[in-house]
Amino acid sequence: MYGASRIVIQVIDILIKAKYEVHVMLPYQGVLNKMMRDKGAFCTVYNLGVFRKKYMSFKGLYNRFVKIKKAKNHIANYIKEHQIDVLYTSTSVIMAGGLAAKKQHIPNVYHIHEIPTGNKAYEIFSGLMIRWLSKSVIVVSKSVENHWKPFLKKQQLVMIYNGITFSADVDSAMQTKENKKSITVTSIARLIPYKGHKYFIEVARELLKLNPQYQFLIVGDTFPGYEAYEKGLKSIVALDDTLHQKIHFLGYREDVGNILAKSDLFFHPAIAPDPLPTVLFEAIKVRVPVAATNLGGAIEILDNGNCGLLVPHHKALKAAKLINDYLKDKILQQSHSEKATAHTNQFFSTKQFDQNILETFEKL
Repeated sequence: MYGASRIVIQVIDILIKAKYEVHVMLPYQGVLNKMMRDKGAFCTVYNLGVFRKKYMSFKGLYNRFVKIKKAKNHIANYIKEHQIDVLYTSTSVIMAGGLAAKKQHIPNVYHIHEIPTGNKAYEIFSGLMIRWLSKSVIVVSKSVENHWKPFLKKQQLVMIYNGITFSADVDSAMQTKENKKSITVTSIARLIPYKGHKYFIEVARELLKLNPQYQFLIVGDTFPGYEAYEKGLKSIVALDDTLHQKIHFLGYREDVGNILAKSDLFFHPAIAPDPLPTVLFEAIKVRVPVAATNLGGAIEILDNGNCGLLVPHHKALKAAKLINDYLKDKILQQSHSEKATAHTNQFFSTKQFDQNILETFEKL
C-alpha cells in the first residue's frame, strides 16, 4: 500500500461511482486483492510479466518475452470473454495489457508514476512501446511529463496531479511531540536504491556529528528481488557502533500517521527523480516539517522550497547542515507548514483529480 497502489484504489472508486463495471488483474496476491473486491470490482491474479530494468539482457529479455506473450494472450481472452471496452494500465512496467488491448482493438490508458533512469536502452524501449500501445497517457507530475514527452505524441499526454486524501488527526499529532528530548528524523519509502536510503544513512551520520540527540526511523519494505539491497542497508547500520543505536528499521507499517506525528522531520532522500512521492503529503497533513532532495516531483510538492526544505542529493555534509539549521528555525517551519497545506489544497485536490480522471476516460 505505497503511493501508486493508493492512487489505483482512488481511480477504481471514481470509476465505480460513475457506474463503470471494473475488472482488476493483479500480478500476484496481496493486500490489494480483498480491497478491490470489497469495493465491488472483479479481481483476478495472473503473472503479467512486469518489465523492469534488470531484464535488459539477452536472457532477461527472453524471459520477459515468454511471460509477456502468455500474459497478453490471457488478457486478450479475458477482454473478449467479459466484453471489456477500455483497458487501464497503472504503471509503465506492464506491457501485456497494452498488447492485449491492441489485439482486441480497444483503447489502452497508461497511468505513469515512474521516471526510469540509469539505462538509456530501457528508457527508449519503454517510451516507444508506450507510445505504440496507448490511446492516452496520464502522468502524475511535470517531472514525469518532461521525461516521457520526447517519446509520446502531444495529444497522448495528460498531466493529472494525484488527489490526496488525509485521515490523520492534526491536533493530536502536534501534541505528541511536546517535551520530547530526542530529535526524530523519519524516512518512509520502499527499500529500493533510487529512494536513497544509503544517502539517508550518510546524512544521518553527519547529523549525529552535529548533535547526538538525533534518532532515525526507516519505514518500508522492499520488492521481491531487492532483498540483497535491504540486507546491505541493515549491515551498514549494524556494523557501525554509533549508527546501530540511532537508526531503526521498522519495516512495512500501516500506522504511518502515528509515526510521522512523533517525528520532528520527514526526510525524503531520493537520489534519482521520484515522480510524485505522495508520502510527503502525509507529513504535510500532520504538520511535520519536510525535507527532500532537490529532484523530481518533490520539487513540485514543496513548491520549489516554499513549502519545505530542499537539499542536494549527493552532498551528505551540506544536506546535514541545512537540515540541522532548518530544525532550529521554528518560525520558518511554521511558515512552510501553512504554505504547504494551502499549496496541497489548491493543486492536489481530490475533486480536481476525480474530474480530470473521468474526463480522460470519457474522451476515449
